[in-house]
Amino acid sequence: MKRTGLLSNVKGLGIILILGIVFTTCKKEPLPTVDLYITVDGFTVDIAAEALNTTSWAWDYGDGTVSDSVGSHSHTYAEGGNFTIQCTVTGLGGETTKTESVAIATIAELLSGGTGAADSKTWVLSRTAGGTDGVGFVKVDLAPDVFPAGNDMLEFIGVPDEYDNEYTFYGDGSYSIDNINGSILASWIYSSFEVESGDIVNTTPYGIFQINSPNVESATWSLTKDEDLVIESVYDADIDYPEPGIPETITFEKVDFISFEDGGFIGMKDYTSTAMIRDISADRMTLTVFFHSYYGDPANDNNLYLRPAFILTLSYDAK
Repeated sequence: MKRTGLLSNVKGLGIILILGIVFTTCKKEPLPTVDLYITVDGFTVDIAAEALNTTSWAWDYGDGTVSDSVGSHSHTYAEGGNFTIQCTVTGLGGETTKTESVAIATIAELLSGGTGAADSKTWVLSRTAGGTDGVGFVKVDLAPDVFPAGNDMLEFIGVPDEYDNEYTFYGDGSYSIDNINGSILASWIYSSFEVESGDIVNTTPYGIFQINSPNVESATWSLTKDEDLVIESVYDADIDYPEPGIPETITFEKVDFISFEDGGFIGMKDYTSTAMIRDISADRMTLTVFFHSYYGDPANDNNLYLRPAFILTLSYDAK
């Protein structure tokens, strides 16, 4: 009898041990969790992601692109629109999906604040260094070594501190320039010489000067997206003593650019009323403008002096 009782106890202990193993083995892993915090800056969304119990990530940005980026990162959209960002995290306990909707403004909406007739946005030439190129202005050299180094474009060209033209884009395609201080920036093929005119306020030896000009109130603007911009330029091999210019065709492939009509320009008034968009957000944009500083002979060089010779990249702040 005692042996029978001992066997019974052993069997009972075995059952308890087996059940303990079963219970331990079947313990459920926690479900992964994820939280998303999204901010929009122009066409870029900054995604702050926090997750627990996660072994892998899968993202769908709603524009046809996907990634397996782990945690916080950024994504840039090619154009404006409404998109749904979907994040799926996977762990030992399964998978969890979280979605967030984002509205990305188009370039036209960023420029003018909207597409309605009542929408408008005003921009001013920035006095803050920075932007996509790291400085307030950048010369992209068609004629090397013309501009000295420096970050403050306005100080560099000798423009008074009170210079503050306002450039206003309207959603219906109209455009105006409020010439607050009575003068605008301009370039001119003769400005490197001592030009005497009642309209000229300030000149520099680098092809840029200030000129008295009335406000522009009835110009128009249009936007071209993701197309080649062809510029018929002129290259002058000798800046100090200009010889007949060398014509050159320059193509900027697949870019966004603004075209102005009826007296419109931005930053600098010149023959070429086109500005290439380098970067844009709701508060700041960086544009490349084309200007003339080539002294040709109108009678003998087939009007090459009418072509741009230099490029400046300028930054603007939304007012």
